[in-house]
Amino acid sequence: MVFGTARLVSRARVRFASSVDDRDRIQALAAEAGFELVRFADAAALGEPRAAAKEALDAGRLAEMGWMTEEWIERATTPAVFLEGARTVVLLAIPAHAPDPPREGTRARGRVARYARGRDYHRLFESKLRGIVHAIREELGAEARATVDYGPLLERPLAARAGLGWLGKSTMLLAPGFGPWVLLGAIATTLVIEPDQPLQKSCGSCTRCIVACPTGAIAPDGGVLDSRLCISYHTIESRAPIPRELRSDFGDWIFGCDECLDSCPVGATNATSHPDLVSASSDDAFPPLAELLELDDAAFRERFRGRAIQRATRDGFLRNVCVALGNVGGGEDIEALASALGDDAALVRGHAAWALGELARRHNAGDRTRPVLQARAIREEDAWVREELTLALAASNEAERAR
Repeated sequence: MVFGTARLVSRARVRFASSVDDRDRIQALAAEAGFELVRFADAAALGEPRAAAKEALDAGRLAEMGWMTEEWIERATTPAVFLEGARTVVLLAIPAHAPDPPREGTRARGRVARYARGRDYHRLFESKLRGIVHAIREELGAEARATVDYGPLLERPLAARAGLGWLGKSTMLLAPGFGPWVLLGAIATTLVIEPDQPLQKSCGSCTRCIVACPTGAIAPDGGVLDSRLCISYHTIESRAPIPRELRSDFGDWIFGCDECLDSCPVGATNATSHPDLVSASSDDAFPPLAELLELDDAAFRERFRGRAIQRATRDGFLRNVCVALGNVGGGEDIEALASALGDDAALVRGHAAWALGELARRHNAGDRTRPVLQARAIREEDAWVREELTLALAASNEAERAR
């Protein structure tokens, strides 16, 4: 999604102000809007990132993100397609590294990635960028078009080109003083502004993010991410069952994952965040898991109104909750998972079955999980859910024999 309909370049008013004046004005506008960082890149096509993205597509590392076609990659690496006549891309960043609130109570809780604990940052960016785009048109007489990370423009390599940071081994942009804890927006414009220079920095010999990734999604040498193994991809973008071989590595993550970011030493001591992105309560960062399984679609939309979590959809989110309960839940959570076996969504029922099998195994609770699994198996019609029930029953029987 992008905003700010581009007008024809030929309609731009003739101006005589210097490039320096334009730069200063945009920096002032960015500061007024609350952006911590602003840098400028030329709008030439992104050759190496385009080749890397196409290689990832061909290798299957983009998983089921079907919109990332070869045609989309071509567009997303060509700013002049995003905005006709683009000469400069303005990169802007907001920090999102608020400290964790304390966990409360003794019941099992899930974990939400820091950026998603407050207001949806896409909405935050849209309103701020829209104001800057308007000023570029009306004050500076040029064309401009803005986007956040869901638009057809690869903002990370552009930010690296502009010297806002460098691309780390995790593939995240690492901004000096902030590390990977920055959210990015971009504005393409027909203004010609002297670009900033890329930083002469790298991660050196550091491999902390590679070691920290629970699923091995980052290549051994870094710089390549396999979405098929990434917790963030599976808990946010995917609408499919989470691969069985990965589920136990997800821990308590129910939306996104911060493991590679938390491990990065760059900017680690700078725990600043835009106020709108800070969790209002412990429940926003670490929601109690069992109660989330009670959410129907309307309740899900209401509870997470205005937050990025809605991107997962209700069924996908409850899928994630079931997996987390299988990993960190206790015997007291069996009842909630047993109820989820009757959910209307097969995606939820199948993962609830897996979680019950895990609780049976971890808590020697086969005598409690086996009856509810058997009862569901008798009336289950979905083939994939039946398979999950069969495997969960086997785990429950094994746990019961081990008692």
